[in-house]
Amino acid sequence: MTDKIYAEMLSALMNSDAPSGFFEGLRREDKLDGQFDELKALIGLPQNQKYHHEGDVWTHTMMVLDEAAKRRNIAKNPIGLMLSALCHDYGKVVSTTVDEDGTVHSYGHEIDGIPLVRGFMEHFTEDDELISYVMNMTELHMEPNIMAHARSRMKKTNKLFDSSAEPFDLIQLAVCDGLGKIPKCDDTEEFLMERYDKFVSIMSRPYVTENDLISAGSCDPGKNAEILSYAHKLRLAGLDKDDQLRQSVAYARSVLKIKIQAVQ
Repeated sequence: MTDKIYAEMLSALMNSDAPSGFFEGLRREDKLDGQFDELKALIGLPQNQKYHHEGDVWTHTMMVLDEAAKRRNIAKNPIGLMLSALCHDYGKVVSTTVDEDGTVHSYGHEIDGIPLVRGFMEHFTEDDELISYVMNMTELHMEPNIMAHARSRMKKTNKLFDSSAEPFDLIQLAVCDGLGKIPKCDDTEEFLMERYDKFVSIMSRPYVTENDLISAGSCDPGKNAEILSYAHKLRLAGLDKDDQLRQSVAYARSVLKIKIQAVQ
């Protein structure tokens, strides 16, 4: 039964212009129990009315899912994007609270949802790479729009993209999350794509490797991983390879107290 329903779900996610119809059908037929408990829990779950006039978390999820279907053909991992759209707000089930004045909050739902997403995914598949992708997308899905609205510095967006399983898809999910609600949040994509293009450009440039450290005089392999981590931070900040190496050598000598020759 699980294999059959999973195949039907994947078909809807990958082929339907409005995958929400598949899940709405299961809801009408009272067939969510057992297979889609995490999804069913979103029915009737309230949201902050300042940002969500569309209704409960189920309604928002269905809207995001249909927005994602419009973008799956450009995604690096189409099925991963669709499953992430389906799962991204599972954490609201455990994080949603209501203040005395009736205001709904779901602080931390992107983190709280990770165990629920893992359980949902493992119910259907043993594909560890896909499971990790959806968990990562769930954890990070709030960050792109937050950074876009804050006009965060490039170093910060680079760090976000570097921590993402697939930064291009993360942007698509965030944009869909903004479009799949009333009122729409449709003002982040240009900023995010500009930053993504810069990130791709930076990551395509030469960077410091362990061989570079050895050539520069590092003879403490036990510390090279820490130096490389520092160099990677410099890379994300946009420094070229020569500056990465020069500053990494200085870091090794002054902070880690490694006897390493200065880079000329």
